[in-house]
Amino acid sequence: MSAFRRFGFALVLPLAAGLLAAGGEEPIPWPHGDAPSSADLDEGVGAALSLATLERVEEFLEAAEKGEDREHIFALQTNIDLGAYDLERLFAFGDALFAHEFRGEDGFGDRPLPGLSRVHSGVRGGLDTYSCAGCHSVGGPDGAGAPTQNAFLLGDGDRASSANQRNAPHVLGLGFVQALGAEMTFELGQTRTNALAKAADTGADVTVPLESKGVSFGSLTAHPDGSLDTSAVVGVDRDLVVKPFGWKGEIARLRRFTEDAARIHFGVQSHVLALGWQVEPDVPHLGAGPNWWDPDNDGVQREIEEGILTATAVYMAMLETPVILPPHDPGLRARWSNGMAVFEEAGCASCHHPELPLANVRWDEWPDTTGGPPVELNLMRDGEKPRGTSLVKLYSDLRRHDMGEELADPHDGAFDIPRSVFLTRPLWGLAETAPYLHDGRAATIPEAILAHGGEAAAARDAFRALDPEDQKDLHVFLLSLTREPKVHVLQ
Repeated sequence: MSAFRRFGFALVLPLAAGLLAAGGEEPIPWPHGDAPSSADLDEGVGAALSLATLERVEEFLEAAEKGEDREHIFALQTNIDLGAYDLERLFAFGDALFAHEFRGEDGFGDRPLPGLSRVHSGVRGGLDTYSCAGCHSVGGPDGAGAPTQNAFLLGDGDRASSANQRNAPHVLGLGFVQALGAEMTFELGQTRTNALAKAADTGADVTVPLESKGVSFGSLTAHPDGSLDTSAVVGVDRDLVVKPFGWKGEIARLRRFTEDAARIHFGVQSHVLALGWQVEPDVPHLGAGPNWWDPDNDGVQREIEEGILTATAVYMAMLETPVILPPHDPGLRARWSNGMAVFEEAGCASCHHPELPLANVRWDEWPDTTGGPPVELNLMRDGEKPRGTSLVKLYSDLRRHDMGEELADPHDGAFDIPRSVFLTRPLWGLAETAPYLHDGRAATIPEAILAHGGEAAAARDAFRALDPEDQKDLHVFLLSLTREPKVHVLQ
């Protein structure tokens, strides 16, 4: 019944217009321009009620017949390869996984890690929640996490002080982010290839700047013997793969993001990870087996199929894109306009690039193991509205920066990335994602700005030196980086 959870019952229309001011006499102007029509509002409310009813029915069905809900999160990659599911159906699979509350019969947990624990136990992870939606709800479906939903990574399983805290970001617009990262990786790789070819032809060292989409990643030197000096590469790993996911910028693709989150938060392994365990058992991350098909030895085999990794990657790529919604009030509109200029003048845009150009809006989601064809997406056409454009208003450079010791993690991480180095967080959707920063330490946007250090110290100091009215204007502008309002029915 949940095959069309989003597309059949889409939450896509703005909240009711004509809100009354205190006292109920004068209507407040619609904040973002023309108010939706009565017909649009009726359709939106009806769609939200239908979705709420559907979810309620599914709860009854699961209670009456165990395993009913699991059918919604099971898809074989071979069937996807054969074209058995269209984009709508793949989106529904991914949406179902995102909302699914994992249980023991799904493979939730394993024997060494019974029950829930806020503090993760080393690289193995949680268990700290039951569903993706359980930590991605602030601001609406697929949103950010509240401070009480912070994850405590790489801890001792007991003390919060032993772990690095992470606040869950929203997952909107990630198809565009993934595609930008892939294009930047390709461009950096082409620069490396050309430098190596030139060094071989000339018999001399060749040093080239590394730049993609107006973002500098330092430089590299190619030697005639085919070796490389990457000591001057900055903001990206030495392999030049731009990894736009994770607060540290450690994951390149949405399917890996899904796989890693399921493993560390639910103790649920993908079929792909299990196949890897067969070749080289990864006991610290997955468990000691004894069988490849059940590496955590909890009695549940093939806990997440490769097909669901593909479907969830497609789902996140098709989610709505954040928008810029300036205030409608003339006075606030003037402050918003000035705030946009202040954003540039204070140096915020040197890392938070307002837009990055995307050369190709088509995305191919390739399988891992089957050798089958990709699922093809058009990022501007396929998925929830609003969609983005080829000038992606991301407000990030997708590069890592040293943010100073005050913002540094208390402990080393699982990846070879310094404690004080973080990916430039995209600001689109900012208004709906409080609290701010990687650990949620900032309750407001100005607090987050003032917490910047390291490479961002100059921009922080410029903000601090602004006239108080300009600071307020910048705050108004940043609050316009939001998402379209939704109709949603709470059960």
